[in-house]
Amino acid sequence: MSNYWKDIAKKSRDVQYEDPEQRLRIKIAGIRGFAVPVTTFSKDNLVFASASISAFVDVPENTRGINMSRTAVSISSALNSASKIEKLANRIAFKLLKVHEYSALSDVRLKGEGFIFTKSPVTELQSIERFGFFESSKVDRGGSGENTFGVKVTGISACPCGAELMKTKLNSSDISPTHMQRAEVKVAVRIKGKNFVEFKKLVDIAYRSFSGRVYSSLKRADEAFLIYFSLKNTRFVEDIYRLAVSELYRKFKDTKGVLGVYASVRSMESIHGYDAAASGWLNV
Repeated sequence: MSNYWKDIAKKSRDVQYEDPEQRLRIKIAGIRGFAVPVTTFSKDNLVFASASISAFVDVPENTRGINMSRTAVSISSALNSASKIEKLANRIAFKLLKVHEYSALSDVRLKGEGFIFTKSPVTELQSIERFGFFESSKVDRGGSGENTFGVKVTGISACPCGAELMKTKLNSSDISPTHMQRAEVKVAVRIKGKNFVEFKKLVDIAYRSFSGRVYSSLKRADEAFLIYFSLKNTRFVEDIYRLAVSELYRKFKDTKGVLGVYASVRSMESIHGYDAAASGWLNV
């Protein structure tokens, strides 16, 4: 049975190689949203769960369409051969150019979700936190290209303005109450060549920029410490952004090929009907 259908495939026209009706080059064509498990890349306290991969190549003006199955096979092959998850997008990008002989460029984008196993600050209760990660890789026939690595984590932003108002009202010289809320920090590094940046390092930098961390599991002693710590470290979204992007710059400015660092902050405000935000790239 299988040989019969293989023979059918051999006898049929390979229409992808035909001239298109409109002779136009296409910048990117391929697969979007290829869902894969990535648990095998888990290490230490970081568990990588799943990822969605989009993989593209350019299409010359004299080629009707790409061989789509080659892209899917390249993704599966890279999953089995990549030694680190940070190398996955780049590995797929190089494989795409090997199997799509008509293409000059490849563009791979990956975003996923994972979990961080940590402990609450006082009682050391096990706590499992969710984080997001993403990477992209662009490669040309000459082997040069760019890679971007990033993560997104959740923490606490405590408002300095509210704290100052309450200090005045309560005549306090120590910490004062203020509005606190969950915030998201996204950090990223763009790098030229085949170098890569470990997600663990980015996660640590992102967490340090908050007023405090969030934990899924807390006892009363943990809550007391966390509230006090956050109120001692009140920060605007602008403060959080500057802390994150400055530490990224110091950490990676001497790393070969680094082009820029990025941070983005979104605070889901508790006393406003909108979110506060700050973001931007810093060239290295």
